[in-house]
Amino acid sequence: MLVRIQQAVLWCAVNVALLASAPAMAQPATTSDVPLSDRRVEYTINATLDVENRTVTGRQRLRWRNPDRVPVSELQFHLYLNAFKDENSTFMRESGGRHRGFSASGDNRWGGISIDRLERVFGETSATVAAPAGAPVDLTDSLRFIHPDDDNFDDQTVAAVTLQRPVMPGEWVELDFEFTSTMPRIVARTGWETAEDGSTFFMVAQWFPKIGVLEVPGQRFVPDDATRGEWNTHQFHANSEFYADFGTYDVTLTVPTTYTVGASGVLREESGAAMRQGDGTRSVRYVAEDVHDFAWTAGSSFLDLSDEWKHVNLRLLLRPEHSGQAQRHFDAARIALEYFERWVGEYPYTTLTLVDGYGGSNGMEYPTLITCGTLFGLPSWLRALELVTIHEFGHQYFYGMLASNEFEEAWLDEGMNSYLEARIMDAAYGEGAVVDFPGLPIDGTEQHRLAYTESRPGSGALFTRSWEYAPGDYGKSSYSKPATVMNALEGYLGADRMTEFLRTYYSTWRFRHPTTEDLQDVAEQVSGEDLDWFFDQYVFGTSVVDYEVSLIESDSSGVAAASVVTVSRLRDGTFPQTLEVTFADNSRERATWDGLGLEHRFEFSRPVQSARLDPDDVLPLDINKINNQLSQRDTNPLPAKVGLKVTSWIQVVAYVLSGIL
Repeated sequence: MLVRIQQAVLWCAVNVALLASAPAMAQPATTSDVPLSDRRVEYTINATLDVENRTVTGRQRLRWRNPDRVPVSELQFHLYLNAFKDENSTFMRESGGRHRGFSASGDNRWGGISIDRLERVFGETSATVAAPAGAPVDLTDSLRFIHPDDDNFDDQTVAAVTLQRPVMPGEWVELDFEFTSTMPRIVARTGWETAEDGSTFFMVAQWFPKIGVLEVPGQRFVPDDATRGEWNTHQFHANSEFYADFGTYDVTLTVPTTYTVGASGVLREESGAAMRQGDGTRSVRYVAEDVHDFAWTAGSSFLDLSDEWKHVNLRLLLRPEHSGQAQRHFDAARIALEYFERWVGEYPYTTLTLVDGYGGSNGMEYPTLITCGTLFGLPSWLRALELVTIHEFGHQYFYGMLASNEFEEAWLDEGMNSYLEARIMDAAYGEGAVVDFPGLPIDGTEQHRLAYTESRPGSGALFTRSWEYAPGDYGKSSYSKPATVMNALEGYLGADRMTEFLRTYYSTWRFRHPTTEDLQDVAEQVSGEDLDWFFDQYVFGTSVVDYEVSLIESDSSGVAAASVVTVSRLRDGTFPQTLEVTFADNSRERATWDGLGLEHRFEFSRPVQSARLDPDDVLPLDINKINNQLSQRDTNPLPAKVGLKVTSWIQVVAYVLSGIL
């Protein structure tokens, strides 16, 4: 016990020394003088990176406030790294060891996290447990693994502990963890990889014991009249990301002196007097506020570059072989910041770190830190770098500040973000925003539409728990399909009302974990109409849109209408339709239809030469644009249709190639 008290005193002394040596005008973590979130949890972590053994050893003080109106006697935690412990985890069983095209093999493949000690700081007393006032109580042996989503008893990504003395409503509980995280070889988001110069790169994510979310009555899907809250702690699945409460992080990292560190939050201390180790290591201290996660990276070969945008310090950790693309990263980040501020709302944090990582670590988001990645010699006409940077930054809003439950409603993050990413790409770069190759331009909106229409558009509702999608449906239904659905909603509402909807959604629900129903409520509030017809079909359902101009009939007798244009609905999805016809003198006329029936006949007083549905191209959900038009002059429309189809397939191939790059 004496040794443990000495360790605790030393730990406190280090933190006090850090605070004492902090700059008088330390950079704030946010632009706000008051908390932006309810801050249900506080983390103080001291961690050391062992490069040779690829481990992170840590000591963590976790403070958690009971938000419920009843006492809580059980706490639940995520131990995400155990997804990479062996082949028996739920993640490995579902993924087969592959994620987004990456797999890990060879030596030092596996990772995991072990809880070496867990204590309740201020002790507890009951009929069965007695501890002196203020003395810690060892809970290590009380920790057990649970499996909320399946019967895989080998999965160790969620743990629970029962407290003898419950945490009362509004009360804080303090827990001390000692843990060891063994980093896996990167397969999905986190781990280590060998850099070109032979050094070891680390992306350290989901690396510490993280408390789950206790959803209280009235929060998300817990009924208002429920007697108590419910823990929401899903296992780490192949097709899931993360969900956590907002809080604060005070993290001190000790790494080799040759290593550069990038992390969530703001740098408060670096190799101060209290932190000099004299053993070839240095320590850095980062503080993050009003966030629900903390990640960091470390490597010895980064180019460490900086820039700024308004109140945001931009930092780029770039692999040397990609040095020629530094400006592209910064330009894309500034574009993302500018458009999100204009269309959604303020970015309240004061830092943004861009990381050019390795393999499966790229294309991922964490609070104020994103992994972008690029490719040596990436041509300027292929804006994969810009797309990924803008997309990953957008997660600072949907994953970060809105923080919907990515396990249960992945589309609210990935899909909404994909929609904004495409909208920004198109606004910033114009035609050929994504692929600007002569003769084969692909813009942001069209790339998502192509990915949706060419991959079983009738399967996979957006509102589906991420691990319950049929094989192949998660990516489509979380990214390209919701992006296309939201583009269709913009076409229906108009760009101005869509922007009002986005800004209202963000201002109403940031830091509050909204649901799909909450998003629909905001859309209806802004539009002033019931949108059940839209959400029931394309968010909660799997309806598919396909309308066709099937026939143009002319009558020159003067008895009947001069022309009748027949429009048919070929699939189950319905959507209001606009038809534009062109007459012999090249004048035009438009007519509308509610799109509900299987067929509708439009009558015109003059002979119609051609007819086209959706003339303003505001309905990207229509899976076949080829049959949207018909001309009397087309004696054989087959060649034109084949040509359009070939062009469409070429665009698909180009899109797929851009995704691989």
